[in-house]
Amino acid sequence: MQINGTKTVQLTQDQTYQLLTDPAVLTRAIPGVKQLTEISKHRYEADLEIGVAGIKGRYKGDIRMTDVIEGQAFRLRITGEGPMGFLEADVRISLQAQTSGTLISYAGDATVGGTVAGVGQRVLSGVAKLLIGQFFNGIVKESASVRFS
Repeated sequence: MQINGTKTVQLTQDQTYQLLTDPAVLTRAIPGVKQLTEISKHRYEADLEIGVAGIKGRYKGDIRMTDVIEGQAFRLRITGEGPMGFLEADVRISLQAQTSGTLISYAGDATVGGTVAGVGQRVLSGVAKLLIGQFFNGIVKESASVRFS
């Protein structure tokens, strides 16, 4: 399924990039993350718990930032597997300075398989949009509470 949209935060482009690549912020902002362990720069092992239409699953996953252009853009790749199935997402995130902050644009694909995929494409599409919305709302919340020196 396709996922795309935009969100504006009241930070500079560099501050926004710093926020989006901070493991502690990602742990708080990514829905369902129970633990995020840094494996190397821009690569994390994740323990996720995500529910879709009453089917809740625990997933062990991998989160990577690739095609990184410092301060401007990166590709976020998320994979996870668990007893209820698997999930994969490949999303391009780019930042653009605005007079009132920074515009975050995202576009990509998400795939879910296994038992959890049995709930139907329309439900999954709605859940994907909800999770992405929760993530970026978490980033906006973090941007309001984090101060940079």
